[in-house]
Amino acid sequence: MNKPKTIKELVLKEIEKNNSFPEEKYLEQQVKKYFPNSKWKKTHYSWYKSKVKNNFFKVKDEISLDNIEIKEAEAFSLSLERDLLAFLSTKLDEIEIGLDLVDNGIEYKTEAGFIDLLAKDKENNFVVIELKAGKAKDSVIGQILGYINAIKSKKKAENVRGIIVASDFEKRTLHAAEELQNVVLIKYTLSFNFEEKKLIK
Repeated sequence: MNKPKTIKELVLKEIEKNNSFPEEKYLEQQVKKYFPNSKWKKTHYSWYKSKVKNNFFKVKDEISLDNIEIKEAEAFSLSLERDLLAFLSTKLDEIEIGLDLVDNGIEYKTEAGFIDLLAKDKENNFVVIELKAGKAKDSVIGQILGYINAIKSKKKAENVRGIIVASDFEKRTLHAAEELQNVVLIKYTLSFNFEEKKLIK
């Protein structure tokens, strides 16, 4: 890449090169490389992305900006899933009364992958809990069945069941779960509270 004259030019060239908005760390490195005296901040990254998305900075017509929105959605989904994991790990009763987290039960490692939460119920049976920030696809059924079988093998347990927590479920997921006696689907909703803040004089 020829040295860009401005940061704006740099951003647009990176978009045209990759057909998507560059990652934050990568763009910061490029800015420091070409503009070492620039006072680049994290807020600048969001500002440039906003300008591009809202067509204040024109990119070539053949460049699709869908990837920008997809990456933003993925980042938001991952952040929400982490928050959900942190919340439910200390409040399992929100899912089912009597659930207790096992030792090292957060992101529990198995041969089938990492289980979001591994708990035991009131009958001392293992319960595998899989969290999805958005709408759960039918692939989650195979995922949780793999986890269940991994726990059965690892813990020599017969009665292992699964709980999938998501904001919504695709129809194929609902139909697939109907045939399973040991898997339950639970839907969660988000709520936001707003309170006006004023300085106390």
